[in-house]
Amino acid sequence: MSTTHVPFSGVAGTMAANGPGLQMSAMRNLLMARMLTLPCPIMLGGGLCAPFHAIF
Repeated sequence: MSTTHVPFSGVAGTMAANGPGLQMSAMRNLLMARMLTLPCPIMLGGGLCAPFHAIF
């Protein structure tokens, strides 16, 4: 379980338990953050690998 699973589940569970239920705008933001968790570090690492490899 990654560190993003726990807050995501907690926020979704709280929204479902309180008031009118899940807010789609908040869920959309959480899902986008969840989907970008892995690709962004991969691209950042790949983008920095070539310049550092050339320097060192």
